[in-house]
Amino acid sequence: MPSQRLTIELDPDLVATLRHAAAAVGTTPEALAAEAVAQAYEVGLRHRVLVERIEAVDAQIAAIARFVEEATAPADGGGIDLERLCRYPRKPK
Repeated sequence: MPSQRLTIELDPDLVATLRHAAAAVGTTPEALAAEAVAQAYEVGLRHRVLVERIEAVDAQIAAIARFVEEATAPADGGGIDLERLCRYPRKPK
């Protein structure tokens, strides 16, 4: 993808800080600003992905809770036979 031009306006104090920081690391203020924007974008994207994953996990936990509630309902109320549900048979006591 070709690069895009972006124009931003900064406070004079921030510009001075940016120039000082860029000189300290041996780069240009523009390159340092571009790197900062890229890092902020990446952090925002990662945050969004994490929130989506948390929402998906929450939905699955709620589904499991509903299933467990149905599975453990009294047998006369249509509950599931847990002996048939479990992958491993219950050990005799």
